[in-house]
Amino acid sequence: MTDYKNFRVETDERGVRTATLDVPDRPVNVFEDSVLIELNDIVTAARHEASQVKMLVFRSGKQSGFLAGADIHRLQQISNREEAEWILQQGQSLFNNIQQLPFPTLAVVHGACMGGGLEFALACTYRLAVDHPSTKMGLPEVKLGLLPGWGGTQRLPRQVGMAQALSMMLQGSSLSAEKARKSNLVDGLIRSRDADDEINAFINDRLAGRSIHSSKRSWLDWAIDSSSLGRKLAVKQARKQTARQSKHYPALTRILDAVEAGASSKKVSEAGLKAERDGFCDLLFGDVAPHLINLFLLQETAKKASTWTDSAEPHPVQKIAVIGAGTMGAGIAQLAAVRGFSVVLQDVKQEFLDRGMKTIRDLLDKAVKKSAMTQQDADAALSRITTRVGWSDSGDIDCMVEAVVENIDIKKEIFHNADEQLPIHGVLASNTSALPIDKMADATERPEKVAGLHFFNPVHKMPLVEVVRAPHTSDETIATLIGVSKKLGKVPIVVNQSPGFLVNRILFPYLDEAGRLMCEGYSAKEIDREAKAFGMPVGPLELIDVVGIDVARDVSRSLSKLAGQETPAPELLQRLVDNGHLGQKSGKGFYHWKDGKKGDPVELTGFEPTPLDIQIDNWTPEGETFSPIQQRLILVMINEARKCLVENVVSEPWVVDLGMVLGTGFAPFRGGPMACLEKWGTVAVDQRLSYLAGKLGSRFEPCCPKEGTSAAQSVPGPATASHG
Repeated sequence: MTDYKNFRVETDERGVRTATLDVPDRPVNVFEDSVLIELNDIVTAARHEASQVKMLVFRSGKQSGFLAGADIHRLQQISNREEAEWILQQGQSLFNNIQQLPFPTLAVVHGACMGGGLEFALACTYRLAVDHPSTKMGLPEVKLGLLPGWGGTQRLPRQVGMAQALSMMLQGSSLSAEKARKSNLVDGLIRSRDADDEINAFINDRLAGRSIHSSKRSWLDWAIDSSSLGRKLAVKQARKQTARQSKHYPALTRILDAVEAGASSKKVSEAGLKAERDGFCDLLFGDVAPHLINLFLLQETAKKASTWTDSAEPHPVQKIAVIGAGTMGAGIAQLAAVRGFSVVLQDVKQEFLDRGMKTIRDLLDKAVKKSAMTQQDADAALSRITTRVGWSDSGDIDCMVEAVVENIDIKKEIFHNADEQLPIHGVLASNTSALPIDKMADATERPEKVAGLHFFNPVHKMPLVEVVRAPHTSDETIATLIGVSKKLGKVPIVVNQSPGFLVNRILFPYLDEAGRLMCEGYSAKEIDREAKAFGMPVGPLELIDVVGIDVARDVSRSLSKLAGQETPAPELLQRLVDNGHLGQKSGKGFYHWKDGKKGDPVELTGFEPTPLDIQIDNWTPEGETFSPIQQRLILVMINEARKCLVENVVSEPWVVDLGMVLGTGFAPFRGGPMACLEKWGTVAVDQRLSYLAGKLGSRFEPCCPKEGTSAAQSVPGPATASHG
């Protein structure tokens, strides 16, 4: 046995050499520089001892997974193109050497096998995967604005076929173990990472020369992959399908360039590898990847309690009471149970609980059908939920999350009862989207234990949660809720109490401006098209339909005073509600909806727009051109974001950007509202806001930034992060 810093290497009597990777002081294995160096040494040594080595097996010594890919922090530290080129060549050369070894190689995969981890596994002769929902295999580099740079664009199409490979790389999606087997990405499935008998049986079969039965491909996949022409046609079709997105996400084009460069060769070609290197370097030092990489790292920063509190210790939470079994309450309860918490779901009537439990069962069933969890895990999650009507023994509950209707009097009554029922260490949190937390705290004898825990709908999909600090909320409470959020798989941001908190407050002017545009005679389709052209995932009016027009109406009533200027939008929303147009859930809103899919815009009866006789010029900062509609929608948001900084809703610009990207889908490739301000320049933005204020009114008056606050977006350390 030979010991390295990151690997344990041993050879058995069959001549099977096993290299087990366990990067010290890391929760998951990643490709640090030292890992690449040691892996190269192991491969070189095995080549020199080829007469003694019959097979080289790569495994992980961590429960968390096989290999999560490259160290993202290391990516951010690459300072020039020459350094990037050298790192890419080292990885490509190493994986070529693994593929060309004179004996077979095997990667035994469990948990995460992503990015460079999958590129490593693809260089091996064989792959086995643990048949468990935690096993995920993919090349997600596009989500960082990059492309696979260690041969992934060349080997994945040859392994799983062009259509499957393009889908995985262009979407950044991953395959479960079962789907990986059906796609021929892996050669077999095993029960667990410790299933040595199954692994050894597979190895013995290969050493004995017994063949592997591959999954059958469809005739269409065979036709595409059997010829150079078929592969090139597949790439051409993919270019058409991604043409609109590639304007904002150039990694899509560079992935296709690299795939096409190697498509004419049956083996991994230098032309394809060079296209990978060129594309990766161009993207890494381009406009988009730095924003996406930074946002990724900011999520890791936000999950640390030390980012938000000095030294407070969280109280352990094992049991959660969720008050309210509606859509949000059921979603929170389901997620908490899946993540291992014991959950009490409480409401005032049994029929509400029955409805909530049906929602929970439906969510679990969908997760099982999508192979996101096993039936056994779903049953276990369901067993962790109990229901009750009204209050009863709550002495073992560590945290309450209230998720009832947005009525302050009802919420105050719940907090008063919870204060009497829960043990003294229990944290009391509200899922309110806008109501003042301190009013709820006033109904208790433990205001230091009261905070907001604002989830976004749908709970199981949206990654963000706002942890809301009221005037008397303690650091221990904040640390406890950060811990709960992290265990729930969410990215928390800590915000100070304010109308709408952070995300809804910044989002409201955007939605309100869309309503104003409608009242001026612009069509819903035109407004939404302009927003999506800027980079928003959906337009503001489609978003209102999805959220619910009745919900948007209620929010507009409470936040319209922040506009600083009378707005006709709440009246428009009320008219729609009165006519039964509630959005997606009623089948009609600004658009027609059927089976959850958007149709044509609705003809709004009895609605007479009032056009403004105002001409607004296009705006061209930093080489971009923005239409009048885009200016109105986006600049009013940026201005509100600056107000949030001035008023200390949050103290750091990066929190604004992370919250808006994760909470609303604000164009990720732009980095967020404050990153836009940084790029365009404060002077240019203020000049344009003043121009719009002169045309449209005081809501566009530029906000003066807080002294010492800039829009710089580098990843903060605990010493520079906001303490709220």
